[in-house]
Amino acid sequence: MAEYWGVTVADIFNSMPERFRPEGAKDVAAAFGYDIKGEGKWRLTVKNDAMALEQTDDLSGCVATMAADGETFVGVNVGQVDATNAFMSGKFIIEGDMAAFGKTGRLFRKFVLAQKEMTTKEYLADMFATIAGRFKPDEADGLEASFAFALGGAEGGQWSVFIKDKVCTVTTTIEGKPTVTLEFNDARDYVDFILGKIDAQSILASGKAAAKGDINMMAAKWPLLFEKYKDPLGGNVKEQELLTLKKTISINQRFATGPVMGRFLRGLKDKKIYANQCPRCGRLQLPPREVCAECRVRAADFVEVGPKGEVRYMDVVYYAMPDPLTGVARETPYGSINILLDGCKGNETLPHFIRKDQIEKIQMGWNELKGTRVRPVWEENRSGDIWDIQYFEIDE
Repeated sequence: MAEYWGVTVADIFNSMPERFRPEGAKDVAAAFGYDIKGEGKWRLTVKNDAMALEQTDDLSGCVATMAADGETFVGVNVGQVDATNAFMSGKFIIEGDMAAFGKTGRLFRKFVLAQKEMTTKEYLADMFATIAGRFKPDEADGLEASFAFALGGAEGGQWSVFIKDKVCTVTTTIEGKPTVTLEFNDARDYVDFILGKIDAQSILASGKAAAKGDINMMAAKWPLLFEKYKDPLGGNVKEQELLTLKKTISINQRFATGPVMGRFLRGLKDKKIYANQCPRCGRLQLPPREVCAECRVRAADFVEVGPKGEVRYMDVVYYAMPDPLTGVARETPYGSINILLDGCKGNETLPHFIRKDQIEKIQMGWNELKGTRVRPVWEENRSGDIWDIQYFEIDE
């Protein structure tokens, strides 16, 4: 028996008893026939809020009979074929009392495609078996590194991924001294992490996972080296088509930034970055705010800082949220950085973005460790907003 979208005609009929809705059959007492070309014939009898189904060659006595091919019949039931279009095009035909047959629509719950399940062990086997096929050699020019995975639990195991001479190899042991090791207490958490069900920060913060070695190599380089893993069960159901109309929303309003922020933005037009200084504690605020966040006094004195500085923190973003004003999502991956500009101290950092092709070269600074030195890349025609700085790049 042929399958359509992973479902056979028999699957539809065999599921009818469990999908039957007695409350929808209160005023129905009749027999209905189904003649599926090349697949067989079925008689459905509904009486006293109950149903009976049999496969038979004799459909005499049915108040109405539907005739269709297997693909159309299955397609209508799984939602892949529009019933009205199929009827109008003659792909299925109702013979007899059409009004009576129309009542069968409320006799059954919607047929739902059965989802297969994979165990953690099966997922892990597939994930690591596909790594070599997902490898992008062009991104590994001059790279020699090894990534180790120690996944605990009954279904866990150990794997190593080696990159050398633009070739990727995978082993089921951890060998030598890996560049970075990813450890998970439970292998199921790793599977959920790869499938996008949990995020890295949550699992690391909970103590259920840890990364040892060159963490930047894993965070910045791994996503560039490999295509994203695709869930083999993800394609069982056709995704709903989404229709979009791209349009920038224009609101006839203007908002004043105020004199303090206005001074900061005007400075960008002249390639100058200004912070304001608290008259009591002397700390700098960047971007400038009217009141010192610690002393709660007005800070009206401005000091020019930067424009160069060091990276204190970086987030590498792989799944960008749409801009709330335009609906446009930034191209990923991109690096969101916080720069401690020359002249600033403590945590008064300026947030911005790093040049895309330099993401993996950035070293974050904390305590005594110095971060990568960066400089701004200015727009040629500046208008007095934060995007007068296109992005920051390594100061070489």
